[in-house]
Amino acid sequence: MTSQTLTVLFADLAGSTRLYQTQGDQEAHQRVTDSLACMRVAVERHGGTLLRTVGDAVLASFEQTDHAYLASVDIQQEHQLLSMSVRVGFHHGVVIPDAGDVYGNAVNIAARVAAFAEADEICTTEEAVAQLSIRFRSQALFLDRVDFKGVNDPLPVYRIQWGNDTAATAIIMAQSRTQRYQTNMVLELLIGARRIRVGTQNPVVTFGRAHDNDVQIEAESASRNHARIEMVRGRFLIHDSSTNGTYLVRGGFSTEFLRRESASLDNFGSIGLGFRPAHDLQHVIEYRVTTIAR
Repeated sequence: MTSQTLTVLFADLAGSTRLYQTQGDQEAHQRVTDSLACMRVAVERHGGTLLRTVGDAVLASFEQTDHAYLASVDIQQEHQLLSMSVRVGFHHGVVIPDAGDVYGNAVNIAARVAAFAEADEICTTEEAVAQLSIRFRSQALFLDRVDFKGVNDPLPVYRIQWGNDTAATAIIMAQSRTQRYQTNMVLELLIGARRIRVGTQNPVVTFGRAHDNDVQIEAESASRNHARIEMVRGRFLIHDSSTNGTYLVRGGFSTEFLRRESASLDNFGSIGLGFRPAHDLQHVIEYRVTTIAR
């Protein structure tokens, strides 16, 4: 299939679940229908193509990034008149057209940028900002470099000033928003009384009975060089290289057994080097993924 370079826009009605809870199915359904119709009109008014609707969201494409910008602003302004809020995100990149729709990583990024936006906000990427005319580019305010699932490196994200935003108000909001997202994800480990943090400053920690490990585990079931935990592109992975394997208990419930393989560490749980964590509390490794201020 022939690829194209387009600007992809994703717009999502904020608070639709609450609409159904507070206004009943019939009224909420009508409001969602009005929202989708408003988005369609704004997209088509500025030469875009409405590709599909998914629940209370729309996906559209534009040949010109300026047109995506104008459609985004129209969507926000029209929703103000409807007393509803919407999140909008757009990204410029390569897509694969197929049967009236488009696919590819650019679509995924547009959806993630829209999800990153707050209600009544338009967010976009550096690739899209670079395609804007000077007049519209001046309305893009840098927020932060953000880690998105499925994207190898953090993406610079910008907030589009629109409506009643003044420059001063936008700067204050951006600074506040940046502070909220300027965090470092870390993995905190607790082994007995010892605490260790895995993160950008300390990306790899090794475990085993041998003295050359970062953490020496004296359990009989542990191999000399049993396992390592490392941070890779914002994710925490445990790699087993042992004889007896590693037991991983996620969230205190399901147990996984690893032998010469890897697994991701999410949220919290416990690890046993060659033993089930509940059977040897002395040598168990507790872990928790958290964030710290920069």
